[in-house]
Amino acid sequence: MNRISKYDVLRVVASFSIVLLHVSASYWSVVDIHGKEFLVMTIYNSMTRFAVPVFFMLSGLFLVSPRRENPMAGKRILKLVMLFYVWSAFYAFQGIAVDTLKGDFSMEVWRAALERFIFGHVHMWFLQILCGFYLLIPVARQISAKKEILRYYLLLWIIFRFLIPTLTDAFQMATFQARIDSLGLDVLVGNFGYFLMGYYLNITDIRKEARLLIYALGIVSLFLTPFLTLHDCIKSGTYVERWFSPGSLNVLIMSIAIFVCFKYCRAFEHIKRPEIWGKLSGYTFFVYMFHMFVLEKLNLVGITTVAYPAVISIPVMTVFIFIVSLIGAFVADHIPVVRKIVMFHSN
Repeated sequence: MNRISKYDVLRVVASFSIVLLHVSASYWSVVDIHGKEFLVMTIYNSMTRFAVPVFFMLSGLFLVSPRRENPMAGKRILKLVMLFYVWSAFYAFQGIAVDTLKGDFSMEVWRAALERFIFGHVHMWFLQILCGFYLLIPVARQISAKKEILRYYLLLWIIFRFLIPTLTDAFQMATFQARIDSLGLDVLVGNFGYFLMGYYLNITDIRKEARLLIYALGIVSLFLTPFLTLHDCIKSGTYVERWFSPGSLNVLIMSIAIFVCFKYCRAFEHIKRPEIWGKLSGYTFFVYMFHMFVLEKLNLVGITTVAYPAVISIPVMTVFIFIVSLIGAFVADHIPVVRKIVMFHSN
């Protein structure tokens, strides 16, 4: 498959944004809601919320194409399962050796580690959802075979996943939402639509006027996300994350705007050194899996977003963690045995 450099760049940008997301969110739910640090963290956090949906879109971009040869979904699922438990073991058991050396090892520690191994680290939910998507690749390819059917599915997905919940929540129509939920349209209320959306946007010619509208709505969504989050948090007196969710309308619009921008922006038509971006794109899975380890170790030694002004600490920590993770990916990629068990190239 020929690589498309602009999507390699987008994957790297999304990867960096994921690191920024987790750094800015690391102490978000413990600082004072009315304080300046909470405001800064919320703004940084809001800027990143396109990243996970865009990863979903990029994952499905080529895999659901009807013209693509058999994507071997079963093989990919087995690879993801293997990667899940390799990385899960890394996160679950890394502390046992240290505890043993300190003389703190106990059966309780072992049982807790085993439980973490079974269920995975907090950020590994992405792999589980991706496995579900891969199971549905044959279905997705049939939906994508006819553009009219693909458009129909995405229209239903947007209505039932985003529009109806937004309206029923805004007008407090919980009973009506319950009736909608009773229809059992589970395939329309998850993230599977993002998997198909990337392919649809890639094959669809969007007029300039429509693109400008998408960009405008994307900018509005970018500003609405922190505003609505701050409003709900202050109003409720607690930490409200619903506007950060991939299931929120503002995140959908922001994600589509980012994807369309990378598709049409002339700056991405002639990427210099595309082979470098291709290599960096191949490192993004490792970065995703490894960056939480670096973040946790920094927090363990007192380097946190609240130890210094968040407006400075968040970007500095993000850049450092991203670079360290890229170095880790580079090293792992050059050790054949390690590369085989910790790296994953999705396309």
